[in-house]
Amino acid sequence: MKASQRERSARAWQASPLAELPGEVRDALLASSVVVGVPAGQSIGEAYAGPTFALVHSGHVRVQLVTADGRTATIRYAGEGQILGLPSAIAGTTPWTAYAVTDCELTMMSGALLRELASADAAIAWHLAGQLAQISFEVIDVLGGNIFEPVLQRVCRHLLELAERTDEGLVVATDQHELAQSIGSVREVIARALRTLREQGLIERTPAGLRLVDPARLHEMAAGHGEPTKG
Repeated sequence: MKASQRERSARAWQASPLAELPGEVRDALLASSVVVGVPAGQSIGEAYAGPTFALVHSGHVRVQLVTADGRTATIRYAGEGQILGLPSAIAGTTPWTAYAVTDCELTMMSGALLRELASADAAIAWHLAGQLAQISFEVIDVLGGNIFEPVLQRVCRHLLELAERTDEGLVVATDQHELAQSIGSVREVIARALRTLREQGLIERTPAGLRLVDPARLHEMAAGHGEPTKG
């Protein structure tokens, strides 16, 4: 039997950092929540258009800056069991937008209600402050990597971020254009980096996407520990 929307929301909550909050907070936020499916390629909320606050059940979401001429820069990823839009919920607005990299399912919650609950209980506010700090660290790490890391290292890191577990192993279903958008490069550069990784046997192309053949080595390279072994 397919799980109800409420059950799926409860599971997503339990898998998220919000699980540490009291049960009455969970019940209040989920009571007015809505479960939505978002297809790959669709935006989730808009910059400066009001808060978006959600739990990610499945899929990958990319949070990004968007310039007036359409250029984008990735600042964070959110996957299964993660919170999307907590800064937006606290501030009541956001200068960023989110984008479904793969098909996603989300529980959309009320940022206004979260602010009301946090205003009435210092313990809730303190927990949320800790989560905001963690999200800030993630944003700084992604931005720093996109500024300072070599392209091949950035590609390895983003492949690991975007990989989903399947029967074939860890698979990245996105294309070269999406990877280029993620790391702020161009498709031709990404194609060369992927070719290098394929030639070294670290990834392979399958009908489902790019399979990560050697995730441990990709982790090493994403951390800046060396280049692919020369064949």
